[in-house]
Order: sequence, then structure tokens, then C-alpha cells
Amino acid sequence: MGKKFLIKSIILGLITNFLLPIPVIGEEVKEEKVKKAEELPEVVVTGEKIITPTKETAETVFTGTGITKKGIELSGEKGSSNVWSVLNFLPGVLFESPDPTGISSTQRTIIIRGVSGSLGTMSVEGVPVYGGNPIGPREYIFDLDNLETINVYKGVSPVDLGTGAGTRGGTVELKPKWAKDKLGFEFKQSLGMNDYTKTYARIDSGKITPLGTKFSLSYSYTEADKWRGKGEIGPRNNVNFTFVQPIGDRINIKFWANYNDIKHHKYASLSYQDAKRDRWLDYNEDFTGDPQKDWYYYKYQKIGWTNYDYYGFIDVKLLDSLMLQLKPYYRDEEKDDWSGNSRIPGPGGQRPGLTWSGWEVKRKGILTQLIFDFKLVKGILGYNYERQEWDDRPSKNYWLNPDGSLTFIGWGRFTKSISDGFSSSPYFKLSGNIGKLNWQGGIAYIKKKDGKSEGYITQYNGTTPYLVREPKLDYGGRSYSAWVPSFGLSYAFNDKIEVYTSFGKTFQTPYMYMPIVNLYYRLYNKFKKMGITLDDLFNDYKCEETYNWDLGLRFRTEKFELYPTIFYSKHKNLNTPFTPGWKDPDDPTKPLIDPQTGRPVSFNTFIGKAKGYGFELASTFYLTDKIAFFFNPSYVKMKYDGDIVSGGTVYPVDGKQVIGVPERMLTTGLIARYKGFEITPRFRYVGSYYGDFARTEKVAGYEVFDFLVSYNKEEIKSLRLKNVRLSLEIDNLFDRRYIFGTSNSYYPGVPFTVFGSISFSF
Repeated sequence: MGKKFLIKSIILGLITNFLLPIPVIGEEVKEEKVKKAEELPEVVVTGEKIITPTKETAETVFTGTGITKKGIELSGEKGSSNVWSVLNFLPGVLFESPDPTGISSTQRTIIIRGVSGSLGTMSVEGVPVYGGNPIGPREYIFDLDNLETINVYKGVSPVDLGTGAGTRGGTVELKPKWAKDKLGFEFKQSLGMNDYTKTYARIDSGKITPLGTKFSLSYSYTEADKWRGKGEIGPRNNVNFTFVQPIGDRINIKFWANYNDIKHHKYASLSYQDAKRDRWLDYNEDFTGDPQKDWYYYKYQKIGWTNYDYYGFIDVKLLDSLMLQLKPYYRDEEKDDWSGNSRIPGPGGQRPGLTWSGWEVKRKGILTQLIFDFKLVKGILGYNYERQEWDDRPSKNYWLNPDGSLTFIGWGRFTKSISDGFSSSPYFKLSGNIGKLNWQGGIAYIKKKDGKSEGYITQYNGTTPYLVREPKLDYGGRSYSAWVPSFGLSYAFNDKIEVYTSFGKTFQTPYMYMPIVNLYYRLYNKFKKMGITLDDLFNDYKCEETYNWDLGLRFRTEKFELYPTIFYSKHKNLNTPFTPGWKDPDDPTKPLIDPQTGRPVSFNTFIGKAKGYGFELASTFYLTDKIAFFFNPSYVKMKYDGDIVSGGTVYPVDGKQVIGVPERMLTTGLIARYKGFEITPRFRYVGSYYGDFARTEKVAGYEVFDFLVSYNKEEIKSLRLKNVRLSLEIDNLFDRRYIFGTSNSYYPGVPFTVFGSISFSF
């Protein structure tokens, strides 16, 4: 406690010394240019932008929000390694993670307008970046020092952005920092509490004559200790490569490659009461020699992910008004996961032990599109095709011995992929304007097919396990499709005020396969007697669908920018708990019980409905040419449309707020500059919400103060250094204690944490 108090005292003293000399005077700061993000008609403002309205190629209506390089910088150290951390200051967005560094790959949550952001799309200039198990974007595989901007679409999604697995949770488009025209080198070193360290370096070749070739190569290394419990977050190795080659005046070829490898121990998820009671509670720190306790040992709870991404971008200018774009891509993702379990089945019963699971998936695809810009209309005609090759490696079960050794006791789920999955999406959009009225419309047809898997079951010859082919465990090969339209209108009263509306549909292909597969394995003997196959449990699997409507205003002057939006959404076919009411085949007078929960068998399938509406405001006020104030409140109402039956219990949730979704949120702060210093105090408020269907576990609202101070100098001529920046970041300045999560999967919020960094280029 004494050491912690001393650290806080020193830092608060530094803050006071920085704040006292700042007068309200200033100098004009140049507006940051956003590459490839089309902006509203220019209005000269005296502050540097952190967000800006955006639209995609061949569009006329601004329906997205662009986060500039300055906005990425203001997200702090965790925002340098995690895209979702950067989104956190936008209205209507909630991101939480037990990891203060932002580099861990799991156990985080993001909510966008009441919908999980893991159900959204992330792309690199339209090429989707996503995975499965768990489904969703891979926001942790990038080093954000290699990005220029981030575009976010919360409701309606542009039809030409790669859909990945779906768009219900919003669409995020990353714009890379491509190789530069001039030779250069960038370096950044960061340090922080819990032995955090990150080293980043990048070199740009500049244009190489006579062909005008240019490339960049960057590398970063990151690691830290967990802040609660023993264990490490990292090491994380990241490599990024870009290549640009023009061919004459009409062809431009770009190549983008990214490698990310992360290994880390997990944070323990806690019950509601434990999370409230003890913020330091985690996995066991010591090995005792008692398997009944040691399955919970922290070294047995670890995970690793490796991602390889290779994307090509070929632009061919066929005519002055006609462009052909080809975007071939390939990505490879591998997962390696160890988890302790108190009940591992084997010959003669269950004992404590460990389960290893892992898989590899390869995705190969291409986006092809014709972009035209004629006098009265412009648009895109495109097609996206992708094939997925799954190698779902069989999970392995081990019993834990008192000396720490492991005895292989058989396979858990064993499903072997026997065919590839694929997705196919033609799309088309048109846009134009009639005077001050802008219009656009588009439609995409999404078709996806799962690969087929055949199943095996573990049998025993005495104590020796062996595999037996079991057709009842076969599943997959199902097809899903959806029409996805989008429309938009805007009217510009002048160069400062524009009103817009957009309407469209978003979708999500089915997910959460493994919980059902695992359920079937747990109750294999029961289901076999009942004549139920694994594939039968997927009969209600279908695409989730959401209809979105936005009405917004863009209001920009020299002194402020206001972007208010009201929105409405209607959701159907949502992934929802379901209790089929099966009877035990060995005793028909009793319900079929899931041994893992001790309650009637229940599983999630796609039968739910919900409605949402709300208001959000993104705003920046330029109080002087040295001080800017941002204020981003939101109100989100996401209500169940119908009651839910889970574990045999009926929960009367019709018309009530969806669990895990706060109604009220606010992010606000100041950006103050003086003689190279920049100070940014930030405040984030998250309202209360319920974490369970019974509405007995209320997660209290909380507020967190962060503080970022930096010193920036354009050039130190004597050292030949440019863009020198020294920064100090304090997250959760007043060490606010809070929890987040849902349904027996809660986490304490990160405590008071300090980071510092130095960066420069030459």
C-alpha cells in the first residue's frame, strides 16, 4: 500500500506541475488529412480533428465516423495494440477487458449500440479480418502505429466492405499507413507497471528509382505480467510489411502483410459475488500436489494465437471514369488452448485434469469490383468469394497426477472436417445528387455454406483409449443466405449543416457451434438412446437479421462540430437460450439433466427477438486554438421481445433491457496544448445494467478518470531527430473499483495503471 501511495503521489505532483503553467492562448494547429476518407465540405477549424464524418468509395451520404491518427493516439498505450480500445471513446460503444495492455486475445467484450461488436465486421480496406471459435474480428493482431485511420459504421454497413461472418455488430474499416515516399525510420519504446514493455520500430524505403517502388517493414515486441494473479501477458510479436508499385499512370499494385503471434495466461472469470468481493482473486498461484485444487493452477490456463495475413490491392484505371479493383487475400489462423477442469471423464468416472484444444483455419478469397463515376451517377459493381479450410484438431483430455504429470485419457470432441466452407457475395450500389440532395442505394446477396464434419467417440480397452467412428456426431454442410439492402439520403443546407437518414439491413451467420458439440458429447449416451443426432441440434440455426434506421445531423463551424444521431433497430433470429423439455430416457418421469449445470438441458439457438433505439452525440468544441473539449454521450435502449426459457426456468424479460447492455454512457475530456506540451484528462461513465436473466445480479455503474500528458517537438536538429514525443499515461487515475461481465463470467475492472513512452523518427 505504501509503494502504491508513493507512486500516485509522484504522478499527481507531475500532473500539477504540468497543469499550472498553461494559459488560454495559442497557435493554429493544422488539420490532419485523412487518407481515402471522404470528408464533408471543408470548414476551417482551429483544432486538430480526432473524428470526422466518412463515406466509402462511390457514396454521397456520410454515414460513418472516421477516427483520425490523432484519435488513435489519444486512446493511449492499450490503443496502440487493440483496435477496439480506440473505439471506446465513441458514443454508443463500450469496450472492456481485464487486460490493461490491450494485447490479450480473449476475455474482452465490446458492445456497439447494444449489440456485441464480435458480431461485426473488421476489414483492411474492405478485405475481411475475422475468425471462428470465438467468432468475430481479430482486433488484437494489429500494431496501430501502422494504421492511418479507422472508419466505423454502427448501423447500416456499406455493401462493398467485406462482410466476414456478419455486420450486426457494426463495421470497422482499417486504413493502413502505406510505405512512404521518403526514406525514414520510426522508433517507439514504452514501459509501464506490471513490467510492461513494448518496442516498436519501422523503416520506410522511400521511392526507389527508376520504377517508383517503395516498401515499409515494422516489428514490435510486447509483454507484461498480469496485474492480478500470477502469469504473463505475452510475449507478443508483430511484423507488418507494405509494398507499393505503380505501373505507368493507370496501374497501381499494393501488398500488405501482417504477422501476429501472442501467448498469454488467462485471467480467471469470476462469479458475481466473488468479483464484487475481491478484485485480486484469480487462479491458484501455487502448485499443491492435490489434483482437486491444482486443476485451477494458473500455469494450466493459457492460450496462444498465431495469425498470418496477406492482402493484395490492384487498381487498374480502364478509363478516366472506370476503375477495376482486384483484392486477392489469404489468411491463416492457429489456436492453442489449455484449460483446467475439475471433471474430466475417463474409464471408471471423472477426475480433475486438463483439456487441450486447438485448430487451424485458412481463408482464401478475392474481392473484384468495377468502380464508375459518370456525370449523373457513380457506383460499384462487385463480387466477393472466399473459401475456408478448417483443420479442427481433436481436443485431448488428461488426468492430473499429484506430481504434476499428465495421463492422457482420451479425446474430447473429435470432429474431422471433410469439406471446405465458402461464402459468396455479389453486390451493387449507385449514388448521385440532385442539387443539395444526395442519395445512394445498394444491395448485396450473401450466401455462406459450412464445411461438413464427421464425428468420432472415445472408447476404452481397459484404460487405453481409442477412437470409433460415430455418424451420429456428424454435422455441418448447411447453407445460409440473406439479402442485405442499404439506402441513404442527405440534404446540405450549406457547407456547415447537413441532415441525413439511412436505412438498411445487417446480418450475422450462425455461431456458437462448440457449446452444442460439447453438450452432445457430455450426453452422448442419453442422446443415442433418444435417437437424436448432433446435427438435429442445429435445426434452428439461421442467420440473425437486423433492420437499422438512422437520422442524423452534421453541424460544423469554426468553433464546434456536432454530430447527433437517433437510431432504431429491430432484430430477429437472435442467438437465445432454449430448453426443449426432453425427458431422461432412463427415467421418463424426470427431465434430462445437463451434468455440467445440474439443470434441465438447455442450449442456445436462433429464435430470439429484440428491439433497440437510442440517441448518441459526438461533439468537439474548440474553446480556443489551444484547448478543445470533446463530449460524447449516448443512450441505448435494447429490449427483449419475448420471454426466455433457459435451464427449464422461464424468465419474464419481455420489454426489459438486454443483459450486459448499459443504457447510459459518456466519454468526455479536454485536449490542451502549450509550447509542445499536450494534456488530455479523460472521463468515462458507464451506467448500470443486469448481468443475468433473473435480474438479481446488478452491475453498478462506474466512472473512470484517465490522464495523458505528452511533450512533442517537431525536430531536434542536433540529433537529426523528428517528431519526438514523450508521453505519460495514467489509466483509472483514482483507482475506481468496478466489475463488468454477465452470467457468472465477471471480471474486476483494471486498477490504477501507469505507462510511459518515447518515440521519434529520422
